[in-house]
Parts: sequence; C-alpha cells; structure tokens
Amino acid sequence: MVVPYSPLPDFKDKIVLAPLLPITFKNGKHEFSTFALVDSGATGAVISTVIADALSIKWNKIPVSHGLSIGGSFRSHRFNGLKAEIYDHEFTLSMGIIEAAAPYKCILGQNDLFQRAKIIFEAYKNQFEIIFRSYN
Repeated sequence: MVVPYSPLPDFKDKIVLAPLLPITFKNGKHEFSTFALVDSGATGAVISTVIADALSIKWNKIPVSHGLSIGGSFRSHRFNGLKAEIYDHEFTLSMGIIEAAAPYKCILGQNDLFQRAKIIFEAYKNQFEIIFRSYN
C-alpha cells in the first residue's frame, strides 16, 4: 500500500510533510485513534501520556526509566500488551509512554512496525510504501 506523506500537526508557520499512518490503540474496552510518525531512526514505539490517559493506562504507577534522544533526555514508562491496528492489521506492542512528547504523540520504529512490515520511503515523491508481513 502506498501512503502519501501528510502534514504534521502543530506546525502553524509552514507545512511539514512526514510519513504518518492512521493507528487505533486498544486497551480493554478503551480505544484511541490517532496518527503515528513512521521513524526509521526510532528504536521502538512511544506514545504520549495524553494517549495513555485516554486508554486508561495508569502510566504514573509504572516505574520510570530515563533515556536520550536527539531532542534531549526524557522520562518513560514501559507498557506491555497494547493492541494496535493499522489498515486492518492488528498486533500487540510494547510501548514507551513518554512524558511531554511533542510534537509527535505517537512514533513507531524499528522494534515494532519495522518487524511487521517492509517499508520503502520515497521522500522525493512525498510517499512511502508499507507491505505487511503474512503470518501463518
């Protein structure tokens, strides 16, 4: 499936296009739909505390770990077993819940989405292709 790059939210002065996918998270009876940045430089999946709150995840009760990114240091909480659905493909993720993540509220990286799909970036065309793996 070929997906066109989409404008990033929260940029008021200019349009910034990026590889975004629609994603729905499910935690028990709670669901939250948003867009995830597909980031080949990210190790794993992260969501903001705003999304975690909407899914009734008690992230502040999960032990804190500290990490570094290009944007500086951050505090996170590891949550296992979050269900995700992208284009009718459902899978379970281990997520980092990042405090004060902005402008991206959700990022998918190498240890999650890239394990489930082949992704071909074509930035010169402002699009990417995603091919989900078939599991037997």
